[in-house]
Amino acid sequence: MIPLLVGFVVLCTNHAFAITASNTLNSDVDLLNSEQQLTITGTIVSSDDGMGLPGVAVVVKGTTTGTVTDFDGNYSINVPSSDAILVVSYLGFLKQEITVGSKTVINVSLEPDTTALDEVVVVGYGTAKKETLTGSVEQVKAEAFEDLAVGSPALALQGRTPGLVVTRTSSRPGDEGVNFLIRGASSINGIEPLIVIDGIPSINSSSFNDMNPNDIESISVLKGGSASVYGSRAAGGVILVTTKKGKGKISVDISTVSRVGTIGIRPPTPTMSQYGQLYAAAAREDIASGKPPRYFFWNDLETLDRIASGDEGYYDLPINGNIWLGNAPRFDEMFGNSYSSQHNISISGGTETSNFRISAGYDNNVGGLKVADDSSDRYNFSMNYSADISDRLSVNTNITYFNNKFSGPSGGLGREAATYDAPLFPTYNPDGQYYANFGGDLITGDRNGVAQVIDGGRENKTVEQFKISALAKYKFTDHLDFTGSYAISRQNSEYQSYFVSVPLYSWGGKFSNNINNTTSIQEGTGPDSNDGNITYKNYKGTLNYANQFGDHNISGLLAIEAEKNDVNEYSIKRNGFVDYGVYDINLGATDQLVTTSGGGTSWGFFGYIGRINYDYKSKYLLEVQGRRDGSSRFAEGSKWSNYGSVSGGWVISSEDFLKESNLISFLKLRGGYGELGSTSGIGDFSYLSTVGFGNTVFGETNAGQQATSVASSLFSSSTTWERIVTKEIGVDFRLFNSKVFGSFDLYQKENVGMLVRGIETSVLGTATPFTNIGTLETDGWEAMLGYQGNIGDLEFTVSANMSDTRNEITQYDGAQTIFENLNDAESGRNILNRPINSFFLWETDGYFDSQAEVDAYYASLNEGGILPLQTSNDALRPGDMRVVDSNGDGTLDNEDLTYSGDAAPHYVYGFNFDLKYKNFDLSAFFQGALEHNIYRTGYFAQPFQAEWQNQSNTWLGRTWTEDNRDAEFPRLTTQRGLSAWNYRSKDHILQNNRYMRLKSLIIGYTFRDLSIGNTPINNLRIYFSGNDLFELTSVKDGYDPEFQASSNNSAYPFMRTWALGLKVSL
Repeated sequence: MIPLLVGFVVLCTNHAFAITASNTLNSDVDLLNSEQQLTITGTIVSSDDGMGLPGVAVVVKGTTTGTVTDFDGNYSINVPSSDAILVVSYLGFLKQEITVGSKTVINVSLEPDTTALDEVVVVGYGTAKKETLTGSVEQVKAEAFEDLAVGSPALALQGRTPGLVVTRTSSRPGDEGVNFLIRGASSINGIEPLIVIDGIPSINSSSFNDMNPNDIESISVLKGGSASVYGSRAAGGVILVTTKKGKGKISVDISTVSRVGTIGIRPPTPTMSQYGQLYAAAAREDIASGKPPRYFFWNDLETLDRIASGDEGYYDLPINGNIWLGNAPRFDEMFGNSYSSQHNISISGGTETSNFRISAGYDNNVGGLKVADDSSDRYNFSMNYSADISDRLSVNTNITYFNNKFSGPSGGLGREAATYDAPLFPTYNPDGQYYANFGGDLITGDRNGVAQVIDGGRENKTVEQFKISALAKYKFTDHLDFTGSYAISRQNSEYQSYFVSVPLYSWGGKFSNNINNTTSIQEGTGPDSNDGNITYKNYKGTLNYANQFGDHNISGLLAIEAEKNDVNEYSIKRNGFVDYGVYDINLGATDQLVTTSGGGTSWGFFGYIGRINYDYKSKYLLEVQGRRDGSSRFAEGSKWSNYGSVSGGWVISSEDFLKESNLISFLKLRGGYGELGSTSGIGDFSYLSTVGFGNTVFGETNAGQQATSVASSLFSSSTTWERIVTKEIGVDFRLFNSKVFGSFDLYQKENVGMLVRGIETSVLGTATPFTNIGTLETDGWEAMLGYQGNIGDLEFTVSANMSDTRNEITQYDGAQTIFENLNDAESGRNILNRPINSFFLWETDGYFDSQAEVDAYYASLNEGGILPLQTSNDALRPGDMRVVDSNGDGTLDNEDLTYSGDAAPHYVYGFNFDLKYKNFDLSAFFQGALEHNIYRTGYFAQPFQAEWQNQSNTWLGRTWTEDNRDAEFPRLTTQRGLSAWNYRSKDHILQNNRYMRLKSLIIGYTFRDLSIGNTPINNLRIYFSGNDLFELTSVKDGYDPEFQASSNNSAYPFMRTWALGLKVSL
């Protein structure tokens, strides 16, 4: 790799500065024929830092005489006379013209052309000036990714731009579960945004998640009709990623970051004492109501009170015999601080005719698990090179590679590892052996979460991707050019895992072969090996035109694009092997079959693309774009479809009546209509049905056995793309000399051909086919407002954004009803005339405060439905919930379920504050949501769902008692049915998960123009960076506001990250 880097640098450098000799030679030849010769010398520097700029073009105006500066910014040029004018130009800087006069030494300080840079936004298949943009496009610049204490660019996007919602489910390395949603849901089939990196669609989300954030120059988010240029893959919006390119003098940038992770909001797992208090409180409530408590292992109230006191020692229990109990909060035993780091180096530079950049990075991400290795190691490498071969021909090549290795305990870190079991069983007995849960003298114990994590097996996963792209651009005229490109990406993945049985012991050291580290893992399962690869190819040709006719500006493009994606994967597994420390498939038991599976599939797209942009005086704006796409995923006759959009804008501030306004610096009104497509919900070649053969018995004996054949599924030949129609209107503005800036958008989108299955009948024999018979309507708005200013040397920027979206299923023949298969009203319900993932819960009206109220309640209702029998142990008592008979028919049943909200986050926002004072800088970014309904499920959502399970300390002191009648939660009880009545499918359990989180905080200081020995240092920056440092939340059950709804997999906490970084620029 090192020789390759050195060779590439030499190649780029030689080409970048070869023009110096050529132009100087031309200059000398010209001046040999001149009668007058003046030699002008000087140095050209950047006004930002005073450093010399190499490769700056210095030309005598009106001639071909010219030269470029050397590495230190020095130049020398012969001019014909003192009347000559020198034109000094450099990419990214304002051009200067200087009359020679009587001077022989002319030094120049070039100003960065920040205005031009800020105006340009990356859009589909090109760039556009932000002020004349008619579509809805938001840009996130490199500053949002720099110095963050996270290694993934996906996490850096949370809350950064309105309309883009980024969620995560964990902080476990390699398993963060990051999801993107642009302008809310577009389909029940879960359409994700298309991610395009340097013009090439990514294979999958890991292509972006595993990028080095230091390589990103900007990200553009295309929303609504502006995404229609990507046609059938744009229904979920488009995220365009542009990587950094070289410019200016050759620069070497080195950075290193050391990170410390600390536990954020820990799940509500109790201590030994808290567990005993909860169980004893529930038992006393049962005794007070005249019902016998379910003591399970604990025998009686006296035992529970002893546990509540925190008394560690032997307990004589009838089921397990003499058992030792002690304070053992498993979560705290397993999780703690983590230490990780990131290191990067890049070399870049460029001239007017060429540029290059090479970068390499390493990110070590260690999770919060402290008893075993749970980490990832990511290696990134990229290099790009662009050059003007001639006045008409330019080329570009880009190579990227990443390798991400994950290693951790097998089977993940689910509930059995850290939070499932009562906190009464230490990890080790006095002999240092793994202690079995409930492992008394009778040895009936079964689990030890720490043993499972440390010695129960490992899983290792490697994902690597290599991508190369090449592009050539030829200019036919100053107004017409053609670009051809080719790209290929190859992603390989390898996964190996194994499980082993871990010996567990009683407190006294007794062992039994039937004790495993977990009841859900079979002895000697594995090894399990999964390997796969994805090869993606992209071919593209684009014809671009741009010209100006007086006050009329017109531009356009015609393009064709072809995509091909091939997927291959296989899996092999064998059981019954012995743990010798070598986990080879050949070591499995000979009587165990080797299980194999796998195969390959592919898909292809072909598209014709067109776009026209027109404006008059940059005041009246129009854009029309269209695309015709074909897909291999549909049957003949349905493979092709057309998409497009039209949008317009009016720059009102350019009108005469506003040109002299002191209030309005810029004001643009824009609107548009577009149609986008999606193949979400359709697999590769799913229009081909398969038939399975078997046999069945007709009658009462095997003599009636008959051969049968069953279609695996049906498919409609008319099934085609989902079609999303978008409408939007928006305004962009800048006020008070552009110090105040902002935007506001209203939009609607309708999926008029959503793919859903129709109503199934019992006589069909298989699932109904997907057809385009569903309709989903979505409405939303987005807003952004900011202010930038300064007080002397103090510069500051404050900005905020917020967005919201609402959807409704308006047509769906196969939709569920609220009376069927509600599965305790968890989210995931697709109900006609309601949002996706709606909640339907029973309405409650407080608690019963007396037995008289309970008796009157029973008297007002009919028996049956969900009402507990008055004569059972689950009969209602004071402190239980009063469920409302919503439809007034006297029976509590599913027909009383009422709509209680949906699972999507609403009023999502971000707030950013940047401050700079000379060399000091501070940046703080807050992110959150004002409304996000969470219906918690799982064993931590209902007390005493099972007696042997752990309990949530959230309920401690917060449940109804005679002395606490205004409590947050119903009374405790050990009766499972009654506990379910109080805590499942009731509206009081639904929480508004609103929160505000300090997402990132960066404090830094930059030293300029230093030197170490003879080595000059342009910049040296030292900074502190933190992520997820603080939050305000309304969550009442003790979980992190970004945590998932299910409490069953609550092992891995979100981490707070504290980092110190150093950056050096040479």
